[in-house]
Amino acid sequence: MKFQFFYLLVLLPLMLNAQEKQGIVNYGYIRSLFYGQKQGEEYKAQLTFDSKRSYFVTQKDSLEKSAEPQIEPIFTEGNEDQGVSSSINVRGGRQIVNYVGNQVYFDREKDTLWSYVMGMGNIYIKEKKPTINWKFEKETKKIGKYTCHKATATFRGRDYTVWYTKEIPIPYGPWKLNGLPGLVLEAYDSEYKIYFYFKNIEYPLKEPIKIDFIKQDVEERFTQWFRYDTYLKHANNLIEQKYERSLLIAKELPKYIPTKQKMENLYLETTE
Repeated sequence: MKFQFFYLLVLLPLMLNAQEKQGIVNYGYIRSLFYGQKQGEEYKAQLTFDSKRSYFVTQKDSLEKSAEPQIEPIFTEGNEDQGVSSSINVRGGRQIVNYVGNQVYFDREKDTLWSYVMGMGNIYIKEKKPTINWKFEKETKKIGKYTCHKATATFRGRDYTVWYTKEIPIPYGPWKLNGLPGLVLEAYDSEYKIYFYFKNIEYPLKEPIKIDFIKQDVEERFTQWFRYDTYLKHANNLIEQKYERSLLIAKELPKYIPTKQKMENLYLETTE
């Protein structure tokens, strides 16, 4: 009995440490929603995770201002005024970011995603984790030091290919591309309108960090939580509103030709 008690005391800290492993992955993100073929704005992106949750962020000013991808705690509240965006020159292009960035927070125990989409006001989306029907392919390739396996799926209007490694057996990836038997290191759609590529990783982290969703510094009453289907309706309404404004401009400027933007050229997610 004493031996069993001693054995438990020795093993318990090891078990707790194993459960509390955390990691940070740095990605590059090329957003080419209008042109495709990786011909668009390039941003830094970061995924932080442990065994129970993950947090993905991109188009965040603190990431873009760093000269090199950095391994650091990023989950601290900023003191900038809410709604203020900044333009940063990166590789000659003008890129729009803000202090919270585009975010996706995933809680495995609650099987729920929380996300924020820039450019839509103070709108936050809460949804049950969507099921992605991954098809596992035979191809493999090396990304960094990791052997990666290929998987494909159609998800919310786009056909995706991802490369994941079983050497880090956690079901996370950039943005909402979760549910595989390993960490996703590279992901892109069939037209390369969305392209995430691996830069570096630290796993496990030497020092613990907080993993959580960041809300803008506004009063709670100004924050709206949307279902995913409501988000789609709101996105389409924004497109209609912009088109109506362009029609008014055309009345004043005869040479101006109004055009209606396409959903797939503005947002990552375009369908149920």
